[in-house]
Amino acid sequence: MPVWLLCSMALALPLSAAAWRAERLLQRRGHARNRTRWLWLAAIAASVLLPLAWLPGVLKAMPAEQAQLKLGWFVLSSGMLLMLALRSIWLLSHQRRWQKTSLLGTPVYLSGGIGPCVAGLLRPRIVMPVWLQLIPPRQQALLLAHAQCRLAARDPQLLALAYALIVIMPWNLPLWWQLHRLRFAIEVDCDARMLAHGHALRDYATVLRRHGQYYSGLTGASPIVLGDPLALRRRRRIMQANKQ
Repeated sequence: MPVWLLCSMALALPLSAAAWRAERLLQRRGHARNRTRWLWLAAIAASVLLPLAWLPGVLKAMPAEQAQLKLGWFVLSSGMLLMLALRSIWLLSHQRRWQKTSLLGTPVYLSGGIGPCVAGLLRPRIVMPVWLQLIPPRQQALLLAHAQCRLAARDPQLLALAYALIVIMPWNLPLWWQLHRLRFAIEVDCDARMLAHGHALRDYATVLRRHGQYYSGLTGASPIVLGDPLALRRRRRIMQANKQ
């Protein structure tokens, strides 16, 4: 069993490297839109599902004194699943206080402190904080357009699938790095969609810089922008390269 655990993590490393190299190649060629996300989702799926094909034989041959490994695995997976469930319940409890309204002709939910984000799994919705009404209409329009891109790309469902796979092997550390890269790829994808729809790079980058820090990092909500300054700079470089 310990050998299988190490082999599972070792398998995830070359899969991560292959996805990273393919991502860089697509970005250099200006083909990042709606593609790199699938590279990372495929890496996560392969890192989980391939080792599972060997697991029945491993468990059958496992000595009885190593049974605590199975218990530890169960505890980790159950703990992560419980954490996701609690966060989803917390999000549902806040939905009761959201105000359904229309912003620039787009149906949205206004919250006191959550957003900008796309929340929900079966019926995802755009959630905006009340302070959004105080910023210029042009910036409101850009945030709304980005949210609509997230809905069209089914980002909440994609992230939920990634988390469901990681729940199976939460001890596999390379999987968490793959998830980090998946979230970044989703952002790059949305950036490309925004520019393809005719939004100005300068205005869009300004909105990312000014309002990316305010989202609430909920497992049940897909943030419209990520507030990591380093990630924002990398995204801007990718956008500038794709515009050339």
